Amino acid sequence: MSSPSFPDPVARLLAVHAETRRHLQALAAGQASASPAAIAWIDGPARGAHDILERRLFPALIESMAGSDAVCLKGMTGGLARGRADLDRRWRQAVRPALEGPADPAAQGALAAWTGDYLAWLARADEELLPMAARLLDDAALDELAADCARLGAGAR
Repeated sequence: MSSPSFPDPVARLLAVHAETRRHLQALAAGQASASPAAIAWIDGPARGAHDILERRLFPALIESMAGSDAVCLKGMTGGLARGRADLDRRWRQAVRPALEGPADPAAQGALAAWTGDYLAWLARADEELLPMAARLLDDAALDELAADCARLGAGAR
């Protein structure tokens, strides 16, 4: 990266994902006290990081590739974008309301399924796409990504 004033954006996104994982694991373990912090995190820095992936990183990666590699990458990023849309829909419709409401055993199944799917989504992003960013993006694209990551705030580590 050409601009030392911004932190490593890939490391920043990985850190946000690690913190998201921590919140998801607390929810999956049934730690009721974790709900308010998890809700704030998922609606805040986690959502912001996922927006950065879709608005900035995915297009930059596709632009950096050519030919059949770009087609493959479009498939990967498209799948992650669709997966995130599904996770967001389930979060808004079932999971978040269940966390904010009274304890409901039926909601635990939805929470467990959603948490597992979200953890799988994070693993795909962290293991398949983010490593490509450091290798494929030029300095200008990394600087733009870093500027977006800087707006995540100090709470996003």
